[in-house]
Amino acid sequence: MFSSLYTKWCYGRDPNTRLAFFCCPVVLILFAGTLHWTDWADAYKGYAMLISYGLAFLGCLSAWAGFPDGLNVSQKIGLILFVSLIVRLSMMGIPESDDAYRYLWEGKLVAAGESPYAYPANHPHYLPYRDAYWEAMNHKDRLTVYPPLAEWLFAGISSVAYTPWAFKILFIIADLCVIGMLIALSSRYKLALRNVLIYALNPLSLFAFAGEAHFDVLLILTILLSVWFAEDRKFYWAWFWLGIAIQIKVIAIALLPLYVWRCQWQKSWVILIPLVIPSLHFMTTLPGLLHGLWRFGGLGAFNGPIHSPLSVLVTGDAAAATGVVMLLFGIVMLWIIRSISLLPKAVYLTLAALVLFLPVVHYWYILWAIPFMVLFPGLSWLVLSFTSGAYFFSVFSVEQGEAWMLPVWAMWVIWLPFLLLLAYEVRFVIVRRFRPDKVWRKPETLAVIVPTLNEENHIETCLSSVKAMRPPPDEIVVCDGGSHDRTILIAETMHVRVVAGGPGRGAQIRTGIATINSDVVLVIHADCLCGADVRRRIMAMFEKNADVVGGAVGQRFMNSSAKLLLIELLNDVRATFAGASFGDQGQFFRITAVESMNGFPDYPLMEDVELSLRLNRIGRVVLLDGGIRNSERQWRQHFFKRIGLILKLVFIFHVNRFLRRDVTKQLYAKYYNRKQYRGCDNIQQK
Repeated sequence: MFSSLYTKWCYGRDPNTRLAFFCCPVVLILFAGTLHWTDWADAYKGYAMLISYGLAFLGCLSAWAGFPDGLNVSQKIGLILFVSLIVRLSMMGIPESDDAYRYLWEGKLVAAGESPYAYPANHPHYLPYRDAYWEAMNHKDRLTVYPPLAEWLFAGISSVAYTPWAFKILFIIADLCVIGMLIALSSRYKLALRNVLIYALNPLSLFAFAGEAHFDVLLILTILLSVWFAEDRKFYWAWFWLGIAIQIKVIAIALLPLYVWRCQWQKSWVILIPLVIPSLHFMTTLPGLLHGLWRFGGLGAFNGPIHSPLSVLVTGDAAAATGVVMLLFGIVMLWIIRSISLLPKAVYLTLAALVLFLPVVHYWYILWAIPFMVLFPGLSWLVLSFTSGAYFFSVFSVEQGEAWMLPVWAMWVIWLPFLLLLAYEVRFVIVRRFRPDKVWRKPETLAVIVPTLNEENHIETCLSSVKAMRPPPDEIVVCDGGSHDRTILIAETMHVRVVAGGPGRGAQIRTGIATINSDVVLVIHADCLCGADVRRRIMAMFEKNADVVGGAVGQRFMNSSAKLLLIELLNDVRATFAGASFGDQGQFFRITAVESMNGFPDYPLMEDVELSLRLNRIGRVVLLDGGIRNSERQWRQHFFKRIGLILKLVFIFHVNRFLRRDVTKQLYAKYYNRKQYRGCDNIQQK
């Protein structure tokens, strides 16, 4: 009986629903890219950039949420790389930035034996080298800010093909390598591969690298390579690639203190190889690089979310504001070095802090941090990926024949939503009083807890799927809330432990936890089926991520429809970017973590929401790549009315929780349409 039901429920759902949904946003991104190949985009570049960016972001988020099920690892990787390639090719029609002209022209100088550090680009010394690209490049009155290795790279590309398209092709190849590194890192940490799409289809990366041809993709790639080797404990290579990153863009030098602390500083001499060798040819003029960097970053001020307001407060003294933000960045770096145990997370926070404190922030600088969202998703940086599209309001000033500028109101649009969300996310760090991340020990055993109430029609198939896990759970506990049907009898005949809990699912789960000896608990509802590999994936993830305290497996409905797909997508977005999962998504957690927060919340309703909030206070939570199948019985009638009710109850719960009031009994009564809270008698938990 179970075998036929399991096959029908797990594999009988139409796989084409999610595949079709995934293809639609990919086509949307391709359409957004195709716009830039049209005459309309040439005539209305500002509108084309804004519309295309908005469509691409919508496509990115939708494609991530609707990533198809039923693929093995190789198929997922192949699909991600294929889609990443075709959308980048479509975006090549975006006009290149005038930065690309500077790459070409300075590359020509270096290939001719000249040094770009000797004089500004408009100096008469360079008169013989002026051409159309020199005419179109920016800041001709300033010394260059690109390090020697970057200049040698420019020279090589310019010698092969003196056209911006050469840089676009190179940067697309490098960007695909970045995506490959993110796939490798996700696999190493046993995290969801589809999260790679957060970067791979992000309009920031599509516009910056395939479109405008900014070379920061090389910085990102070399930093990821350095992190990879550091995690492999191949510290010579880690230092070598950090040196390469600094030679691509000097800003990577901000990672040095972190590496000295984490990557065996005795081996740091290797960094001198990439730092010194490419610089030898320019040694006599190299001080010009420092002058160019100071004028650009020390005396400049543009779009810095912290530097710009500070500059206003000190009456426009950009240098004084730069000193303040350098001090603030140093304080943040000390906290990162002291508190963050995982190197990729520490690198992520360092680069994120750089973006926040820099005096000059162009939209492609935000991409220094975005790749790490694949490992550490966050709502604030996701929103910043969207609002950064307001940067392209600057195009309108150029179209009108004025100097390039970004309106002040556009800067507010870019930064204000992000900063508000970031402040909300940072509250967990504040609650922990800036204490270091706790490193939890590797768990060995897992228990599955199934809360029940009158579930005779579902409990057998649920428990059979749990027993079919490979390897099987160490403990299986059914926590009953007072069933009046055959639920307990069926569970007992299946030789699992049955305990009686108090009224409400939270009390039942708390009672079950008190009876087990396992290190990890997985809670699944009685109308759910559990995939055979769920236990293996949970334990592997905990083994690779010592800072993770829990999360959710991820759910799909047993039957497919457009409405149910909407619920799946919303659940995934909330659990991934806000760390808030529901019980029917297969919540799991370390027992020691729950014990440190005074046990599992024994609320009759919203126990799952409360659990997520408490787990976020003490550590990192993750969403895996699915493995729980749910019955759609709750959604068969009054679909939109039910969505509205859930949103209303969650909102009421959060408001009253903030006011330190427990209203879960009243919410339970409202949810189950009872006049008052009298426990769980005769009420199906859904």
